[in-house]
Amino acid sequence: MSPQQLQALQILQEATLELQQRITSELNVNPVLEVTGNGLEQLAGNPLEDSGLGSQNEEHAAQLAEYDESMVDAVREIGDEGLFRDALAGVAYDEDAEERRQHFFNSLSSEATLQDRLLEQLRDVVQDDPHWVRICTEVLGNLDDAGYLQAGDDDIARGAGVSLAEAQRAVAIVQSLEPAGIGARDLRECLLLQLERNRERGSIAWDIVDRHLDDLARNRLPQLAKSLDADLSEIQAAAERIRSLDPRPGHALAATPVNYIVPEVVIELGPEGRWQVRMNRWTTPRLGLVQRYVDMLQEPSVPAEVKQFLREKMASAKTLMNALGERQATIERIAWVLVEMQGDFLREGPGKLRPLTMQQVAEELELHETTISRAVANKYVQTPHGLFSFRHFFTTGYQGSDGEALSSRAVKEKIVALVAQEAKAKPLSDQKIAELLAKEGLTVARRTVAKYREEEGIPAASLRRVHG
Repeated sequence: MSPQQLQALQILQEATLELQQRITSELNVNPVLEVTGNGLEQLAGNPLEDSGLGSQNEEHAAQLAEYDESMVDAVREIGDEGLFRDALAGVAYDEDAEERRQHFFNSLSSEATLQDRLLEQLRDVVQDDPHWVRICTEVLGNLDDAGYLQAGDDDIARGAGVSLAEAQRAVAIVQSLEPAGIGARDLRECLLLQLERNRERGSIAWDIVDRHLDDLARNRLPQLAKSLDADLSEIQAAAERIRSLDPRPGHALAATPVNYIVPEVVIELGPEGRWQVRMNRWTTPRLGLVQRYVDMLQEPSVPAEVKQFLREKMASAKTLMNALGERQATIERIAWVLVEMQGDFLREGPGKLRPLTMQQVAEELELHETTISRAVANKYVQTPHGLFSFRHFFTTGYQGSDGEALSSRAVKEKIVALVAQEAKAKPLSDQKIAELLAKEGLTVARRTVAKYREEEGIPAASLRRVHG
């Protein structure tokens, strides 16, 4: 496999953020590549052989006239690629092109970490006292993404070179920051910190978290009522209060690299009632060659070394742009197959999702199945029923008694619907759900029901039971 083919496969598989990072890297090292706008436009033809590239307007001629011959001499003598870049820098500055390039870089700015945001609060709390900032920073450095403290007080004292009492005081300072629960050593302490912040020390919720958290996790509400000498209604209210607390307070502040899911494709009904597939051209910048460097290839005064450098960089740019174009075309073709094969889903909603395999799509498009797998990886499509992962549309299925094929996704939704309608005091067991599905003509094993239920985040029947 050639390097160009390998790059094309990698680009096909990359998600939007990864692709933008690749483009950013190439823009940084390739001076002939520029951002010309949003969207993609595949480069047609060979930029080095296109006869139109030799034409120059008066503006380009003036730019070439300003070319610094002394820089060319320096390139000849040393031959370093960095000096090729310096030589090219002698060409007139294109403010618009640079503005587009910087706008793209700025759109990928990094976000503050959990520690960064807590440090901002910390400086206010300790009034920028360098001694306490240093010790508390040691504590912050031992927090995981959820906000839990992963080091003991002794470890913090040794790490900061302070007494145990000072380390414990620093932990208390960090635990006073927002959101409540930050700096806890375990779930129990995390929940207690939140209740204490809300002045609920001594409440029934406090007692449950402090001494009976395992009973709550197992939904043993009658036993809790007996242990705490409380009414069942009081226990239920306390349980609801505890469920409203945040078991991972750090996530509220932690930077999340994949904050925004941007669809690669939009499927929508056109004005004539026909489905349309529209590529989201905001996901990738449109790239092009810097025209003034293209013109330099036809200028006799430009040294051969510089022209060779330009040819290499233009070839690299064209490879990237062609790979982007192929990526675009492949994803669009797959989207059209989804329109054809998942029409019921698009018209009526998720309950009509049909079984579909990547092999079927591969055969339809005369591509390899691995190509389909790469193309849909980490990519999303906007439909009239919401935003979905491409992989959402590939699922195994079941045959109903009426002969209609149903996807496993549709079966999961039936399970969710059955649980939503169950009697809360007597929730449906997995076996009972399987029996109800069988009455609808769907033969689904009890173990499969349990698997689907867990995948949907639905607790077992014993944990769903509402007491009282």
